[in-house]
Amino acid sequence: MKWYPLDESEEKPMENEMLWTSLALQGQEVEGQTLVHCKYVSKDKYKNGGWVNIYKTTFLVNPDTRDMLAMAQAFQVPVSPAKHFFQEAGQLKQFTLLFPRIPKHWKRFHLLEVADKGGGFRVSDIARNDKGVYHVELS
Repeated sequence: MKWYPLDESEEKPMENEMLWTSLALQGQEVEGQTLVHCKYVSKDKYKNGGWVNIYKTTFLVNPDTRDMLAMAQAFQVPVSPAKHFFQEAGQLKQFTLLFPRIPKHWKRFHLLEVADKGGGFRVSDIARNDKGVYHVELS
């Protein structure tokens, strides 16, 4: 497993994926963090499936109050301008985004990536849960 610190573009190796998952879940309980596990499948329309990355400007947004929580860390996906290049269309890339704990008064939220030139993605109306762990598919 590899990860990218927000302020660096170089991948860092992780010794044990289970250990890091356990530590992230412990952090969520102690410090109140939110984990968003993402799945992305490379597209046919791009040569060799294209590439994927995440922008530092990725947020959880309360659609009712417009309050925002900024992404704290990204695991297993490069932070822009670095890129993960696919070898072919149809390849799966899974990664995890770490955010501060979602306030209890939020009933739902959006996952929003604000990228250059109008790019980025949005996953709307994710229902808040008490575990603070979410699974989304990006397109």
